[in-house]
Amino acid sequence: MSDAQYDCKCKANSLAIRGEILPQLDAQIGALLSSLQAVGTVDLSSAGVETARSNLELMAQLQSKDLTPMAKVEDRLVDGRFRTIPIRVYWPKAARDCVGVTVFYHGGGFVLGSISTHDQLARSLAHHSNSVVISVAYALAPENKFPAAVEDALDAFRYAKMVNWELCDKERGAAVPVAVAGDSAGANLAAVVSYLSRNDAHGQPDFALLAYPVTDAAHQDSYPSYLENSEGYFLTAKDMQWFGELYLNSPDEAEDLRFSILLAPDLAPYPKTLIVVAGFDPLRDQGVAFAKALKDAGATAELWLYDSMVHGFFSMEALVDKAKDAVKRAGEYLGQALLKATA
Repeated sequence: MSDAQYDCKCKANSLAIRGEILPQLDAQIGALLSSLQAVGTVDLSSAGVETARSNLELMAQLQSKDLTPMAKVEDRLVDGRFRTIPIRVYWPKAARDCVGVTVFYHGGGFVLGSISTHDQLARSLAHHSNSVVISVAYALAPENKFPAAVEDALDAFRYAKMVNWELCDKERGAAVPVAVAGDSAGANLAAVVSYLSRNDAHGQPDFALLAYPVTDAAHQDSYPSYLENSEGYFLTAKDMQWFGELYLNSPDEAEDLRFSILLAPDLAPYPKTLIVVAGFDPLRDQGVAFAKALKDAGATAELWLYDSMVHGFFSMEALVDKAKDAVKRAGEYLGQALLKATA
């Protein structure tokens, strides 16, 4: 199926209005979206929480045919301040050969997703970065409202900072770099943890990898990409509104920097950060704005735009060639950042 054949309901992109060349949707992405629409697994908000969760698990099974092998995978429980937090730890090679530890938070609008839906992505990041990856099953809404996910994310990061030497088979107290990573809602949590930990006794992450993050939910309808890509590209504006209603206790909490990190009054100091955005994504411009804000605050931030991709494309690597290449590139960048942190 060509890009032109894919039936998109979204509004005209502002680039086209200005007469510039509009990027085309990747052909493999278009075919995948058509297939998902045909089996009715795309409309998340209309399905309801339990059905949407089940649909996301089914979609993840498409990734499970050729799982990236690991040296070891282990499920653990972390005693958080408020809850017991399940985690899954991935060793891509012998522990003593790892370059550091990466704490990974899955996407899903703070409502959907799990360790299992993002199992392959966690494996890929571990493999390409040569870091031990901790995938975190933080508390989901609506059962656990804001800021439960943030609390769990921070507690899981603190756990990683305390046991990083053990995970990498080093002597107690050895300096082992720790990064945070996430996609979508998980990228929001990684960004927030990077900020909240700046005055923490355990210290900040050494690096942050943020794939299509939520950074300004309070003003999301002011961003052109939110309107341009409001429907037809997997994540819709309707879905985002639904997630916010389920996650927050009240609309006023959208202004809380623990949800809209772009509203933080001062982002310095902040770890070196890589932000990855997709062209056909309502969240695209929030990621772009956050990269600019970090640079304005004096932080080192790099922005990668995959203009033919849609929201969630990191989880499509088994079916989309460009997605597979993007995950590999980001994982390798993560590994290099951890190596430099120990230099």
